[in-house]
Amino acid sequence: MKRFLSILGLLGLTLLTLAGCSQASRSATKSDNKGVMLHDQNVTIVQQTPLNTVDISKVTSFSKLRSSTEGLFRQGKNGHLVAGLASKTSVSHNDTVYDFTLRKNARWSNGQPITASDFVYSWKRTIAKSTHSVNANLFAGIKNATKIRRGELPASKLGVVAISAHHLRVTLDHPIAYFKTLLAYPLFAPQSKTEVQKYGKQYGKKANTQLYSGPFKLVKWRSNCKTRVLKPNPYYWDKKHVYLHSLTITTATSLKADLKRYRAGKLDEVQLFDNQITENKHQPDYVVRPFSSMRFISYNFKTANKTANQLINNQDARLAISHAIDRKTLIDNALKNASLAPKGLVTAGLSKNVKTKADFADQQSAQGTVTGNTALAKKEWRRAQKTLKLSHYSLTLTVGNDWASKQVATNIKHQLETKLNHFDVKIKMVRTTKANQLALNGQYQLLLTSWGADYPDPLSFLQIMTANSRFNYGNWRNSDYNKLIIKISNNPTGNLQNRWQQMRDAEKLLMTNQAVTPLYQQADAYLSNPKLNGVVYNISGVVADYKGAYLVK
Repeated sequence: MKRFLSILGLLGLTLLTLAGCSQASRSATKSDNKGVMLHDQNVTIVQQTPLNTVDISKVTSFSKLRSSTEGLFRQGKNGHLVAGLASKTSVSHNDTVYDFTLRKNARWSNGQPITASDFVYSWKRTIAKSTHSVNANLFAGIKNATKIRRGELPASKLGVVAISAHHLRVTLDHPIAYFKTLLAYPLFAPQSKTEVQKYGKQYGKKANTQLYSGPFKLVKWRSNCKTRVLKPNPYYWDKKHVYLHSLTITTATSLKADLKRYRAGKLDEVQLFDNQITENKHQPDYVVRPFSSMRFISYNFKTANKTANQLINNQDARLAISHAIDRKTLIDNALKNASLAPKGLVTAGLSKNVKTKADFADQQSAQGTVTGNTALAKKEWRRAQKTLKLSHYSLTLTVGNDWASKQVATNIKHQLETKLNHFDVKIKMVRTTKANQLALNGQYQLLLTSWGADYPDPLSFLQIMTANSRFNYGNWRNSDYNKLIIKISNNPTGNLQNRWQQMRDAEKLLMTNQAVTPLYQQADAYLSNPKLNGVVYNISGVVADYKGAYLVK
C-alpha cells in the first residue's frame, strides 16, 4: 500500500508484450482435500499496474516488490513482527539506540554476504536529497534525518552505523513507538553499493541489475514489462520454508479477459470489478480483503482560480461537500464492492490501543463530519453562499482515467449537484500518471486520491497533512495541528496513552476543518484459488507476502 499518495486505478489497457517478458500459465488440478502439496508449485496472479523499478530508494509501491526484498524484520500474520535478517535486537533504556545482530548466513541472491554496511549504504542513499525518494519522510525520527531531508546536513550524518559486519546500530532523535514495525517495510532493506555503482542508471530496471535479499528473486522482468517471474532465492537464509517453484505476476489486460483466464486455470487469483462482484459474490472462491487505504477528496487551498480558491477556503463549503455525500450510496452504486464507509481519515483495523484494545477508527471524535446529512449540508452550503456572495459556484474534480475513479467521480458529481444549490462539479479525467504529476505540482482544485498506511499506526495517515509534508498537496496549513503531530512523533515521555489521545485530538482537528474529505476505505474483491495456502495478507505495509505460499492437491 501504497505507501505514497497514489491515484488508485485499473489500467484497462491491452499492453504489448515486450522483449524480456514472459507469459506463464498453470494447469488446472483437482483437489483431493488432503492438504498434500502439489508437485507443480507454480502460482500466477494479476496486478493492475506494472512494476517500473526494483530500486528500493525509488520504488513507489512496495507491495509490488512482494517477497523479493527483506530487511531486519518481516510482517507476519495480523501485522505481528517476525524474524528477518536480524537474529537479535537490543534497545537502550531510553528507547533511542537500537543494536541489531545480523544473521551470519544472510546472503544476497548471488551468494555474497549481506552486511551491516549494506543497510547503512541503503538508508543513506534513500534519504539523500539527490535521490529524490518519495518515501524519505519515513526516516523521520532517526538521528539527523529531518535535517538531512531539509538539506541542512549531508546524508552521511544519518544515525546509522555498521559497528562490524554483523552489528548494525541505529540512533534515534527521540523514541518511536512503531520503529521496529517500520523496519519491516522494504524501504529499510539493504542495498549493495557494488551493484548500484556497477549498473548506474540501469540499476533496478531489469531483473539482473539488482540483488535480492528476500525469499525470491526476479528472473524475468524489465521496467514496465507486462509480466515478471520470481523464483526462490537459493541463498536465502530460510529457504527451507519457501515452497513455490515460481511466482508469476502479470499486468491486467481487461476485466473479461482476466476472469476468463482465471476460469481456465491460468491464474490463481483475479481482482473483480463492477458487475463481476455481484455475479461472483456467492462463489466459494470469492474473498474480500480490506486494507488501510483511504480514498478521499483533496482540496487545493492555493488553487490559482480566484473563485475556486474562495470556495475551497470556506470551511462551511468543505463541510457541506462532505455532508452531501452519502458514502453507502457511493459504495453501493459506484463501486458495488465491500469497501467501508469511513469514520474519519484513519482506516479501520489499522491500530488498536495497547491497553484497551479499542480500534482507533472507532474512537475518532468527529465521525459526524464524514457522515451523509443532506439537511446539514444544505444549511452549511447556504451559510457559505451568504458569506462568499459569488456569481457562480463551480469546482473541477481531477481524477485518474481508471474504471473505479470514473465511477466514483460520476457519483460524487451527481450527489453534490443534486443536494447543493447552484453547484457545478466538472470532472477532469487524465491518465493516472498525469494525475499524480498534477498533484505534485498543485495543479488542481479538487483531486480524487488516496493514501495507504506504510505501518500500523495512526500517524501513518496523520503525518501527511503537516505543513512540511510533500504529500500535503493541497497546502492545508494549521499551526495547532503541526504542533500536535510534533508531540506525537517525539513522544519524549514514552506515555502511549497520552500519545493515543493526542492522535485522537489531531484527527478531530483535521476532520472538523475538513482538510480532506474521506470517502471510503478500500476493500477489494477477488476470486482466489482455494488450493493456494500460506499467503500472508496484512492491512498495511506490504499487503501480500508469498514467502510461505504453497498449492495443495
